[in-house]
Amino acid sequence: MTASQLKPTRLKLAKEQGGVCPLCKLAMSEDTVVDHDHSTGDVRAVLCRWCNACLGKIENWSNRIGRGVDGKEFLRNTLEYLVFHEANPSGLKYPTYKTEAEKRDARNRKARLNRRKAKQEQEAV
Repeated sequence: MTASQLKPTRLKLAKEQGGVCPLCKLAMSEDTVVDHDHSTGDVRAVLCRWCNACLGKIENWSNRIGRGVDGKEFLRNTLEYLVFHEANPSGLKYPTYKTEAEKRDARNRKARLNRRKAKQEQEAV
């Protein structure tokens, strides 16, 4: 394939994929890229630009980390880890964790303090 064939290939592959990204499973916008294996040059599919960037980070990380870490095995282990802990929560909460309600209350408290401060400054003028 030549560089001039890249766009028509991208459009053809995207159509064959039904306009759906194989990673996020969402409908793709116009901002897509042809994904390829950097070690072989083989074209794999058309991906959302964001999904392709994430995949590239994972692949680059697994190549750079050394210690014999295989990127695919790491991803399998990651999925297993997340599924296990979702089904078996420890019951412990990280010290800085806040629920959405607690975050909202903190934002509201900060906003009230800022309004009070602004009002006091304006009264002082």
